[in-house]
Amino acid sequence: MNVRRPNFREMPFSRLIEEVEEIAQLRREYAAKNEKDRRVAADFQYHSSIATSLFNELVPGHEDESSRWPGELLALAIDPTYAPAILTVGSYEYIYGRKDEAMGHFLSLTRLPENTEDLVTIIDKAGDFLIDNQEFENAIKLYSSAIAAYPDIAVFHNGLSYCYEKLGGFSGPGPCVDQENPFC
Repeated sequence: MNVRRPNFREMPFSRLIEEVEEIAQLRREYAAKNEKDRRVAADFQYHSSIATSLFNELVPGHEDESSRWPGELLALAIDPTYAPAILTVGSYEYIYGRKDEAMGHFLSLTRLPENTEDLVTIIDKAGDFLIDNQEFENAIKLYSSAIAAYPDIAVFHNGLSYCYEKLGGFSGPGPCVDQENPFC
């Protein structure tokens, strides 16, 4: 009997983390570690999988099958607040047709601490991804959430303005949170 194993293409991360023991175990193992250790392990997993993929493509006949799971997915299992993995897993969720799951990942970026490494760039990349896929309403949700969390970051205001322009202009109340601001 050939039992089909779950894969990320067919099952969202939220189910994999609960239903696949290998991934659930990884989450449990690293949940017991401190934040710095989780971040170092997630960063290593994320970047080493990219390097392995490149190496496999460049060296004929070499295939590293050390894990059947994408490194970005494992990085997110290790550290659920690792922004690069959140962006990548969210992008794959979208590509695989799971837009609600993707938006859950993208919006979770706006709940990370402002001092998260490269957070502004990563949120803006998520917005650009949505814009590139003509998902202006979802990009507006993302940029509005980012503005509510980090109101002084100009790139989020720029992204929001761009989306409204692509949709034919602004209509309705804006996401302005500073009522003292004369532009609200």
